[in-house]
Amino acid sequence: MKRILVAIALVLTLSTWAFPEQHLVILTTNDTHSQIDPDFDGKGGVLRRRALIDSIRGAERNVLLCDAGDVVQGTLYFTLFGGEVETALIDTLGYDVCTLGNHEFDNGMEPLARNYSRMSTPRVSANYDLTGTPLEGLLVPYIVKEYGGKRIAVMGINLLPEGMIAPANCEGVVYSNSAETANALASQLKSSGEADFVIALTHVGYKGGNPQDPSDRAIVAGGNDIDLVIGGHSHTVVDPADPNGEAWRVVNASGCEIPVTQTGAQGKNVGYIVVDLDSLQVTEYKLLPIDKRWDSRARYAATEAWLAPYKARVDSLMNTPIILSAASHERGSAGIENFTADAVLAIARQLHQGAIDMSLMNRGGIRQPMPSGAVSEGVVRSMYPFDNRLVVMEINGARLLESLKIMATRGGDPVSAGVKVEYTKEPGSAAEITSATIAGVEIDPVATYTVATIDYLANGGDYMTPLPECKRLYEDESKIGDRIVEYLKTIASQGEIINPSVEPRMIEAR
Repeated sequence: MKRILVAIALVLTLSTWAFPEQHLVILTTNDTHSQIDPDFDGKGGVLRRRALIDSIRGAERNVLLCDAGDVVQGTLYFTLFGGEVETALIDTLGYDVCTLGNHEFDNGMEPLARNYSRMSTPRVSANYDLTGTPLEGLLVPYIVKEYGGKRIAVMGINLLPEGMIAPANCEGVVYSNSAETANALASQLKSSGEADFVIALTHVGYKGGNPQDPSDRAIVAGGNDIDLVIGGHSHTVVDPADPNGEAWRVVNASGCEIPVTQTGAQGKNVGYIVVDLDSLQVTEYKLLPIDKRWDSRARYAATEAWLAPYKARVDSLMNTPIILSAASHERGSAGIENFTADAVLAIARQLHQGAIDMSLMNRGGIRQPMPSGAVSEGVVRSMYPFDNRLVVMEINGARLLESLKIMATRGGDPVSAGVKVEYTKEPGSAAEITSATIAGVEIDPVATYTVATIDYLANGGDYMTPLPECKRLYEDESKIGDRIVEYLKTIASQGEIINPSVEPRMIEAR
């Protein structure tokens, strides 16, 4: 009997060794936005992320590492070095696949093509035709990797460039509907036997969108063959551990629940997804925080040495104070938005000889918070990193009201002092302006107003479709970030500090 038991034990041991548990761990990031160092709140950091990834690779047999776009834009690393650092680190961390975000286009396609041509990590986009552009041949629609005898396909799905990417920066890119492309390709991959499991690696946003530019949820709802969505763009924290958070499973056209995932932004979380390779089902999804707990393991001498000269230039600007701030203002707060709009109006009035009624800005153009106390030049340049120029234009009241409606639909964007907008908004619908005043006087639809803004909005960016046809009175040649640095140095020399109003100027009626 003892020999029989020993034999059985030996067989079980050999079976376990010969046929290990068959599962795939998928690690995901999105919208890391040049956050090489930890963010102002102490979270994130690329070396910490590498330590976590390496620890999981050391413990798991099958690991797939994916990024869903917007690797760049948001800190001085991109402002100073144009994506060179971020794209190199994608390779260093050993990503298996990545897709494009809209901010990858911020410097235009030729610089992006130069960075991509140096990368070994595969780049995927199934619904952008890049023929005839500098990016031609640098991306493929999808890749297929095999784990445990199962073929896992990862396809790239990207947003509609119109209204989100400056036209000159994506000239020649032909967009195909993201939902139609994704679902047709997933069906083809499965019916042909090329893939057993299909991942949509997307940069379109978790929800919202429209029929021409669908969200992740809409993509899943319109098809049957996508098994998992790894998303980006909306900076949504999809966290199953949060009972009040966004749903991480969405019902598809066949009534099956499909995981739709996203990790937030700035590299503060890594998504951890487990796929059972026998059943081809997602059995686990969670977010792994990237914080100081990883510092003791984030020791990579070669990478640190390579990064050192880049970091030195960043730190030199981050450690050069130019003005004091009376209080801290988070990104998205009324304080930082009011400061931005007021600064742009003041700068425009200095540069343009003529009366200016107000300024319009976009919340998305402010990429970092305002700290309390000493504010460095590097912080200001990180707040306004885009290659945008100030524009002064004439606009009639009807177009101005339509522009304010678009801004209100997004939840309100920065407007300058003296402007007050009240609106109503039903979920899923456009806002309606109930009152819009300048210096206490209602905006007249037939009157003409002079407005300061930036060329990105003036060209129709952020869906500001009423602005491109407006008459331009002045166009600056300097970047708006440079102008704001100059403005702050000037007012600091006069003894002023940053102390904006914290009262919202665009107000949703309740």
